[in-house]
Amino acid sequence: KNKFLPFALLSLWVLVFPGGTGAQPSGDPSAKPKPTEAPAPPRLTRKEVMDKLQVTKEQRHLLQQNRAAYRKKIAVIEGQFKVKKVDLENEIEKPEPDQQKIDQLTGEIGALLGQKYSAQIKAELEVEKTILTPPQADQLKNLQGREVFVPNDIF
Repeated sequence: KNKFLPFALLSLWVLVFPGGTGAQPSGDPSAKPKPTEAPAPPRLTRKEVMDKLQVTKEQRHLLQQNRAAYRKKIAVIEGQFKVKKVDLENEIEKPEPDQQKIDQLTGEIGALLGQKYSAQIKAELEVEKTILTPPQADQLKNLQGREVFVPNDIF
C-alpha cells in the first residue's frame, strides 16, 4: 500500500534540495582555512562591479532593465514552484496517494526548474553578449572567477 512512499519522499527530497543530501561540515566559527586552501576573494557589490567595468550610463540602464526583468520572471516561476511543491506534499500525505498525480506534479516541478535555469542563462548571455563589450565581458568573468555561466545549483 505505502511501498512507494519512502521512494517518493526521497525523490522529492533530491528534487527540492539537490545539494542537501551531502554531509555538511560542522560550523566552527574559529576554524581557519587549511594552508592549501586559498581564501575566497571578497564578493563585490553590483555598484563596485559596474565601477570596475566602467560601464556607460546606457549600459547601466540596460543592466538594470535586464536584472528587473530577470527578477520578475524568477519570482513568478518560484511562486508556481512553491504551489506545486505544496500540492505534491499534500498528495504524498494522503492515506492513498495517487502515483499518477505524483508523477504529474514532479514533472511540472522539473519543468519549472528548467524554466528557472533557462531564464538565468538567457539573462547572463544577454549581459555578456549584448550589453557589455567583449573586454568588459572578459573582465566580468575574471571578477566572477569563472569562464562560463552555469547556475550554481545545476551541477
